[in-house]
Amino acid sequence: MTKAAPLSRPGRTVGRLRRDRSGVAMLEFALAMPVFFAVSLVGMETVNYAYASQKVGDIATLATDNIARIRIGISEGDVTEALNGVKAVGSSIGFPANGRVIVSSVQPIVNGSGDVTDQKIRWQRCTGALNVTSSYGAESALLGLNGIGPASRKIAASKNDELIFVQVTYTYQPLISNSILGTRTISAIVGMTVRERSANDIQGGGTASSCSTYAA
Repeated sequence: MTKAAPLSRPGRTVGRLRRDRSGVAMLEFALAMPVFFAVSLVGMETVNYAYASQKVGDIATLATDNIARIRIGISEGDVTEALNGVKAVGSSIGFPANGRVIVSSVQPIVNGSGDVTDQKIRWQRCTGALNVTSSYGAESALLGLNGIGPASRKIAASKNDELIFVQVTYTYQPLISNSILGTRTISAIVGMTVRERSANDIQGGGTASSCSTYAA
């Protein structure tokens, strides 16, 4: 049997280098870190955006439900109390300073024959510092038979009912930076029929949440 010739010093050095992979993992980790870091940031921002979107939806639902369920009659204080409550729900996302809640009470217009001929915003109240106005009409606006809301999703109050319609708008506050998802606005709308309330004209008593005021 012929013995293999011993490797020269350069050959032994190359062999050791081929077997020694201790620095490869560190190099791969260093190369992957920027990608891993970027993906992590996007993931964190996306989760935060989803949380904010849920909060905005909760604010719209709670505001509508709380105001629609006020019985017998409704006062300025009743509305303001309900709106202050939903602002507290959104405090974790900075909603009071960066959001707006617009509440519209929609009534049917009935003619002498008892037929509904139009829909009207009876009153409108607002809260939040974001400077936006209703996309669907101001107080006393006539809305048409189809009522209020986006063109494909309008809702109307029936003949003997009143409708509470809430529009919520929020300028998204990033967890890390706007450069990740861009500047975004989150919106939600909810409508509910008033329950067990015989007088829907808003009464005095308490501080009014005027739509001409923009404050957290």
